[in-house]
Amino acid sequence: MNEKKTFATKLEHAYQKFCQIEIFISAVLFMVIIVLVFTAALFRKFSIPIQWSIDVSQLAFAWLAFLGADIALRKGSLVGVALLTDKLPAKIQFILKCICYVLMLFLVFIFIRYGFVLAIQNWNRAFQTLPVSYSFVTLSLPVAAILMVFSIIHSIVLDVISFKNIAKKER
Repeated sequence: MNEKKTFATKLEHAYQKFCQIEIFISAVLFMVIIVLVFTAALFRKFSIPIQWSIDVSQLAFAWLAFLGADIALRKGSLVGVALLTDKLPAKIQFILKCICYVLMLFLVFIFIRYGFVLAIQNWNRAFQTLPVSYSFVTLSLPVAAILMVFSIIHSIVLDVISFKNIAKKER
């Protein structure tokens, strides 16, 4: 039992570290976008356009948007209907959460499947100003979707543990 707890603790610690790295990367991407857009606008004012800034900002924005979606999913910050479900019994809330998780996993697996297909199709497409494949933009969707699978599974595990604890208290 102690060995399982140690493994679970190590796994949780690794997951939390990964989440911190994801948040850090998102913050860096956000700062890159701000600096690039501001700098490009400032230089354009002096008739010195920075052509590549739009492409780099677009690449950073795609990754930021999908990593941000995973962070929001993990924190439970996505749109919900708590106003309706909070009044329901704990068992019904748990069942509804499980149904939502299954639907989210289904949708995320579609993102993964077709996101990689899209990335492969875009491999020969290049940015206008960068010698980089546009696939690096389209890869943001399936990669973030894979991260969302881990976030959803983590949420399921936490909700199952929480529901078991609630059920024990009710006995």
